[in-house]
Amino acid sequence: MTADPTSTAKGISSGVSYIPFGIPGLDGHVRGIPTGSTVLLAGASDAGGDAFTYTSLATLMLAKHRPEMVPNGVADRTAAIPDSVTYVTLSHDRDHLYSELDAVLDGYQFEALTANMTVADFSQRYMELLPVPNPLFDARRSADDIEQPETEPDPSATEPSEETFEKFLEDVSERVTDAADTLVVVDSLTDLERATEFGLPRNHEVAFLMGLREAVVNWGTVAFVKLDRPASAVRSDELIHGLLHGSVYFYSNDKGFETYRTMRVGSFGGALDTERQTVFESRIGPAGFRAKATKKIGPSNW
Repeated sequence: MTADPTSTAKGISSGVSYIPFGIPGLDGHVRGIPTGSTVLLAGASDAGGDAFTYTSLATLMLAKHRPEMVPNGVADRTAAIPDSVTYVTLSHDRDHLYSELDAVLDGYQFEALTANMTVADFSQRYMELLPVPNPLFDARRSADDIEQPETEPDPSATEPSEETFEKFLEDVSERVTDAADTLVVVDSLTDLERATEFGLPRNHEVAFLMGLREAVVNWGTVAFVKLDRPASAVRSDELIHGLLHGSVYFYSNDKGFETYRTMRVGSFGGALDTERQTVFESRIGPAGFRAKATKKIGPSNW
């Protein structure tokens, strides 16, 4: 007997749930991130993308492990939130990341996140692939627990296997696959784009994103991919814009002695679309990133 296509489609649809963004002022205005989504976080380096990422991760880990510390609207939606975070860093080492987290998050947020986060530090291998002058490379801080190549060198080989960006990206992908049941962050696409200046083909970078996109659908989790580039430039890049399931764009403008920041949530295949897109004013305070809906853009009526 042939299965009813409508029933099959409804079954697939019912398996999709939504994870909160974990951002005060944003949750409640949007439904959340559909599970199985890869999300591009794009904006200039001073536009708030880092603070957004750290605050989101910390809030989600609080909701999962200490729900009394977060608003009920988030605490009541913990079922779809993974138990832990895997943070893949390509050029910034683990200590650098912890310093940034500590600068943005309050103490209880920092503790909840770091207690439930694994940092996959590829920074040493990334830097080894660059033609950094030896005196500067030798002075660089290095850790004992960096990510090593997946395969050991063959002692019978006449020459050691040469490390390449292609092998590096293969190992990054392997590490991400090992984290399939966690909330994944890839920090960052900026580093992969820079690697194209040193031998990584641009098509390998795009293929990595396409592969990650389809893998996350199968895993049913959520992956964040960070990109430090002005949002307007990303939106005009035909290779990147629209490649992943959804996006959050961050904008910054100087106003006198302060920076005015805003953000917009891009389309998630229509799942979060509304008649008019909301622009959120964003601020970074003692407890991280906060958003406030300020206006809507788009047609006011049909």
